[in-house]
Amino acid sequence: MAQKINYEQLRYGTKDGELKFGHLTADNQIDAVLLRNFYNYTHYIEMCRTGDDHRKDGTIIRAPGSCQIRAGDNCPKDIPGVYIEAVSGDLILRAPSGRVRIEGQNVDINASGFDGESGVVDISANEKIILDAGQIVDIKGKVGLKIFSEGTVDCIGRQVLNMYGGMIDCADAACTSKTSLGSKGGSANELKNKSII
Repeated sequence: MAQKINYEQLRYGTKDGELKFGHLTADNQIDAVLLRNFYNYTHYIEMCRTGDDHRKDGTIIRAPGSCQIRAGDNCPKDIPGVYIEAVSGDLILRAPSGRVRIEGQNVDINASGFDGESGVVDISANEKIILDAGQIVDIKGKVGLKIFSEGTVDCIGRQVLNMYGGMIDCADAACTSKTSLGSKGGSANELKNKSII
């Protein structure tokens, strides 16, 4: 690709920082506006004019130190102090060498899908998922609820354990022996079907 030329470049700056219009970048693109710390070239804000994919018409904020947003001091109760929206595409929060923390008086996570494939909240971890509530953990599934483990499943109620089902089916390894009769000859229904009783 030929080196871009911008004859209308304009720069204002001092030994501390610079403001450039029509800046030519190192990868041969044009920034409409560039604001940069002159002591550290990795500290800048770019308003991109050209480029592919996310670059064109995008804004890049780069800070080698902490990047902080603090707002909402005078916002009424129902007005967001900080509002972030991705009109199209994904919204990604990533901390590959740190922790992602979401804190608030209340935290809402809502997936509002429009078909049978969207509307999914997917949480995965390669070690543990810990749910710890001071009062109640309430889990509901309109169609089904499944708990599965390759190891041990413990169901403990230190005071009361209530189990209810329109129909309850329980089986252990003995009920699935090769004879299908289990260690004690199978259930009453199985024995009736086999004309043993």
